[in-house]
Amino acid sequence: MPTRRHFLHAAAGLGALGWLGSARFSWASPASSATLVAGKSEQLLIHTAEPLVLESPLALLDQHLLTPKETLFVRNNANPAGMATIAPARAEDWKIELTGLMRGPVTLDLAALRDLEMTEVEMVLQCSGNGRSMFSRIAKTEGTQWGRGGIGNVTFSGVRLTAVLKHLGVEPSAMARYLAAEGLDAPPAGKADFEHSVLLEDALDRGLLAITMNGEPLPAVHGGPVRFVLPGYYGTVQMKWLSRLRFETDESANEHHAERYRTPHRLLQPGDAYTFRIGNSAPTWKQKIATLVTSHADGQQARVSDVVLQGYAWNDGAAPLTSVTYSTDQGASWRRAELELAKSPFAWSRWRAQVAVQAGPNTIWIAATDALGRTQPPDGSIFWNPGGYEWNGVEMLTMFGNA
Repeated sequence: MPTRRHFLHAAAGLGALGWLGSARFSWASPASSATLVAGKSEQLLIHTAEPLVLESPLALLDQHLLTPKETLFVRNNANPAGMATIAPARAEDWKIELTGLMRGPVTLDLAALRDLEMTEVEMVLQCSGNGRSMFSRIAKTEGTQWGRGGIGNVTFSGVRLTAVLKHLGVEPSAMARYLAAEGLDAPPAGKADFEHSVLLEDALDRGLLAITMNGEPLPAVHGGPVRFVLPGYYGTVQMKWLSRLRFETDESANEHHAERYRTPHRLLQPGDAYTFRIGNSAPTWKQKIATLVTSHADGQQARVSDVVLQGYAWNDGAAPLTSVTYSTDQGASWRRAELELAKSPFAWSRWRAQVAVQAGPNTIWIAATDALGRTQPPDGSIFWNPGGYEWNGVEMLTMFGNA
């Protein structure tokens, strides 16, 4: 079987990395996020330039139910040449290989993909490390110290994986339990290629090979021309620049999947070290139920009066949200917020709450609950892990009331 490297080299020979656009920039002392990625809002927060990590300010997320490409966060593990633009990717020679436990390998080109029936889904796109800095308040965690803006809500449109298989006249073996996805990420020398496995059952149920975002061709920096999309899962498995899908019996042994993007099976004491393996941990797959305040910032000053707070709530789409509640007495009592359920189970839903701000500090807690009874822990740090993944503690906001 050809190796991942062989496929990358072959694609490069076809000019497959030139498709990503002609944007060029210097990584030295970027003036703003717009310097790093052509077309991005200059208001995005820069975590790192190599690899590229940009965070969306919550005030910008508050303005749109669908997050525009200009303000959507960016999280890369590598920076392929020419990807630094929100312009469409150019890749007429792009090919995707399907291999593993099936008759094959077989390939599908971009032109054939575009001719197949399209399906659209509105969904939360969220880095599994979103909120990592919340864990770090208790004990330092590894990786990008995200605030709460490593998230957005977008529509992807593409071809269902099942439709692709039908078009190609193939199906995975009954022994296949996982689907591994690879992308042309062009990792730095000495670094492992980026890949992830997901549950094949879920991939066959709702997996898409997406070619548009918010009704436009998929931006290069967000994985164009083709991105593997699995609604309800964290962003790390939504594979950018999709080049290969493998049907396999076991989860990928790739270090990014088997050792890195994982949470322990047992609770840890904050600060504990942990050696991650597939047998003792879970991959960062399905999104936990969570809420976000976007209308006001933590520590904000406000006049003593009724203040309308608003934000979003979401989960993995397995059950509808049933309520968002808020507390002004540290959880002793709760009141219902107004909740506008999204049409898509995988999208975020807008909530609003009218809160009476008193003089001095006011601490407001917000939590979501769904039909499965899942909710947010009052102390999110109970799930502290060295990687700082999957924060979903009760959202807490402190406002200072002035007469």
